[in-house]
Amino acid sequence: MKLVNNDGQNTDLIIEGETATFKGEEYDILIHDGEISVAGHIATNNFIVKEEYIEEMVERFKSRKGNVDQYNGFAGFMLIKKEKKMSVLTGWDSIKDFTAWGESEAFQNSHVKKEQRVKSQGSDYLEAMPVRESFSVEG
Repeated sequence: MKLVNNDGQNTDLIIEGETATFKGEEYDILIHDGEISVAGHIATNNFIVKEEYIEEMVERFKSRKGNVDQYNGFAGFMLIKKEKKMSVLTGWDSIKDFTAWGESEAFQNSHVKKEQRVKSQGSDYLEAMPVRESFSVEG
């Protein structure tokens, strides 16, 4: 899949079996729900996890509530990992669907409030603030 960010920069997402190549790096796929490869829009949340919390973070994602899965236009969820780097990728039918999720109360509760707490208090789990990205899928 060819991904294009808001600045017009291109990268690829290649899913092959239990691995994914994203931004030129190979990651292990830890969770793959739905069918992200049919998405028209991909949103990512990228973070570096402190070594001692990697397994706990993986378990948290494995037991996630799945609120996002219920939203119109949701195509798939993927958690990929390379050493201490993890990325959550969510696939959407369109940017409009992703925007609706981002403006929802469920998103505010599961992401924005936690992010505000991390900014003000730091994180026991993460080495730095997560970086969100948004991509259109081409071809």
